[in-house]
Amino acid sequence: MNKGGMLKITNLILFVSISLEAVTGLFLFFRLFTDRPKFFMGMVEFHEYNGIFLIALIAIHLVLNWGWIKGQFFKSANR
Repeated sequence: MNKGGMLKITNLILFVSISLEAVTGLFLFFRLFTDRPKFFMGMVEFHEYNGIFLIALIAIHLVLNWGWIKGQFFKSANR
């Protein structure tokens, strides 16, 4: 698979992961479902593991976009 295809897949998974992290974070922040302790603790665990997965996805995203990042932020003084 080429770099563009990998980036499209990574971006889609990254979007889903960020969305899930936001939703579970809001549930935890507002203490929703605390009346169901098993479900609540499962959500806490999912939120933590998804956070680790999200960090890995961000690293992959940065690696795939490194050429663009270098071009935008590390421009040489000769240009």
